[in-house]
Amino acid sequence: MHKHDTTHTHPDSTSCHSMSGDAAKEYLRKFWIVTFLLIPLLATNKTITDLLGLPYFASVRWLQFAIASIIFYFSFVFFRHAWMEIKSKNYGMMTLVSMATLSGYLFSAFTTFLPQLNTEFYIEISTLIWVLLFGHYLEAKSSAASGDALQYVAQLLPKQAHKILQGQDYQDVDIVALKENDLVLIKPGEKAPADGIVQTGEGFVNESHISGESKPVLKQKGDTIVAGSIAGDSSFVIKLTKVGENSTVGQIKNLIQEAQNTKPRSQKIADR
Repeated sequence: MHKHDTTHTHPDSTSCHSMSGDAAKEYLRKFWIVTFLLIPLLATNKTITDLLGLPYFASVRWLQFAIASIIFYFSFVFFRHAWMEIKSKNYGMMTLVSMATLSGYLFSAFTTFLPQLNTEFYIEISTLIWVLLFGHYLEAKSSAASGDALQYVAQLLPKQAHKILQGQDYQDVDIVALKENDLVLIKPGEKAPADGIVQTGEGFVNESHISGESKPVLKQKGDTIVAGSIAGDSSFVIKLTKVGENSTVGQIKNLIQEAQNTKPRSQKIADR
């Protein structure tokens, strides 16, 4: 067969999993900062000092106000999420959390300037922010893991395929350009770009990415080769039956994306 080359460029873009990974690191950083700030806030709390038998000074409320204000600053991320929920009229946990932290902080700040009220919730609000930051870290870390799975699935397919033209010629094309019923040549050691049926060729292929079995499987004329399968020492010509999102690998990718973007029923009940 004769080969005809076509050059295609693939634009680089920031993947979702890398953004989720950066977000996880940022949430973890904020979590540790708030953890550090909680120590002096707890140590100066009247309930704690009374429990430990330590002296309490009324003027320490200004220190608590300063520390709680810094911690409250780290809760602004919740307000951004709450604003998105409000704009979409899809009220959830972030709306409620933002109302709680804002009202609690404002009330506590108000009582700081009016000590006769002698009521503040700096510890409660700061602890809530602390817990939520860690929860956001776990959520972002989970999203990053899902993104890693998507990246792994994407690597199962080659970027280009040898599409057979009329006669004995073939041309290298991007796999996104493939259509059903196209004839594709798979050389030894190469991956199948889509699901197809063997037209010519006989030999073993590695289907471990689907079956988990490392032992190669014998393929003959009329057998199905799954997208991502690796040819052994033989070449195959296959007629494509399922391409793109309809292929086995494409369906796996769609399932991962659907699972990543879908809230479980329990979370919807909790939001409600």
